[in-house]
Amino acid sequence: MALDKKSVEMVVETVKDFFKNLLKPDMTLDTIAEVASPRLDEIISKNEEKGLKYSAGKFTVKCLDEDHFGLEFEMYFKDADGKWYKTGNESEPRDSELLDPKAWQTLQSLKVITFPIENSKEEKAEETPAIEAPKK
Repeated sequence: MALDKKSVEMVVETVKDFFKNLLKPDMTLDTIAEVASPRLDEIISKNEEKGLKYSAGKFTVKCLDEDHFGLEFEMYFKDADGKWYKTGNESEPRDSELLDPKAWQTLQSLKVITFPIENSKEEKAEETPAIEAPKK
């Protein structure tokens, strides 16, 4: 099943306002990832509803200069015919004051921090049942 032009445009539309109202003051890097996670899950769900299978993705926080950072994500999907689709978005530069001072210091030091995007709906492998000790 190949996606038509309208479907591809709808895939792009699902990410249009991704970064709008995402950040609040004094956020840690982990908090940013936690806040973004439900939105990323929603994008995966919307694309899967259109017949695409989520494959992989990443969410990145980048130091842009001495006062600003940026956020971005990339996701890769595959249709039933094996054709690949990439979707993503990048934020406008954000003021460093939105980050907790330790988070900003870490980001300045590392320059880029990447979080993998995992599909929260994927079936988790069943755990091996515990082996009971024989009863005496």
